[in-house]
Amino acid sequence: MVKVLIVDDEKYVRMGIRSETDWSLIGCEVVGEAPNGAAGLEMAQELRPDLVISDIRMPKMDGIEMAGKLLEKYPATKVIFLTAYSEFEYARAAVRIGVSDYLLKPFKDGELEGAIQRLLHLHQNAPAKEKEIEEDLIGIKKKEDIENRYVKSAIEYIEKNYADSEFSIGKLAESMSVSEGHISRLFKAECDCSIGNYLTRYRIKKAMDYLKDVQVKVYEVAEKVGYQDIAYFSNTFKKLIGRTPSEYQSRGLIK
Repeated sequence: MVKVLIVDDEKYVRMGIRSETDWSLIGCEVVGEAPNGAAGLEMAQELRPDLVISDIRMPKMDGIEMAGKLLEKYPATKVIFLTAYSEFEYARAAVRIGVSDYLLKPFKDGELEGAIQRLLHLHQNAPAKEKEIEEDLIGIKKKEDIENRYVKSAIEYIEKNYADSEFSIGKLAESMSVSEGHISRLFKAECDCSIGNYLTRYRIKKAMDYLKDVQVKVYEVAEKVGYQDIAYFSNTFKKLIGRTPSEYQSRGLIK
C-alpha cells in the first residue's frame, strides 16, 4: 500500500479528502493528517509517507516551504498540491522545483485518484511497455499465483460473470456453497483487496481491452463490463487509470 499524508489547515477539507477518495481502489492508505506545514513536516519525518497531499496557504508553515524541506530530506517523496485558482502560478512554479503535481480546487470526483495514479504509475514508468504499466495500474493478483482453492474458484466466478450488472457477493458465495463472510475473509487475506475491489479492477481491465478497438463506443464498453450507468463507469475508469475511457481510447496511457 502507498502511504499517504494529508496536510490542510481546514479540518473539514481533510475529512472530505480522506472520506471521499477511493483509496483502496488505487492501492493507497491514509496514514496521517496535519493542520499546517510545520506539523506536516514533523509527521512526515515520523511516518515516512510515499505521497503528501497538501494545501499551499497554511499558518505556521505554508505548503511550499514544507515541500522544500521535505524533498530536501526525502527526495523520493511525492507531493501533490491542492490549490485555488488564485494560487495557480504559484503551484505551477513549485512543480519546477520538485513538487510532483498540483490539482485545482474544487476538483471533481475521480480527479484526485486519477492524478495519484498518473503520478505513481504513468510518470515513473513512461519508458516501460504499455502492457506492463496497465498491469501495474490494475494491480490484481493473477489466478495462477493463488494458492487457496476457494479464492481461485471465486476469481474464476468473477472472470465468468463480471459482465453481469447484477453481480453480487451473495451469488458468488452461493455458487461455492460457502458463506459471504467466509469467502470475503479468505479473499482479502489472499489477494490483499476485497472481492468488490477485485471485481472493479477486473472490469476496468476488460474495458481497457475493449477500448483498444477505436470503433467501439464507450457506452457499449460500459455495458460489456457490467455497468449500466456510463457516468459511473467513466468516473471509476478515471480513478483507476488516470484518464477517461475516451482519452484512453484515443491516446493510450503514455502519450
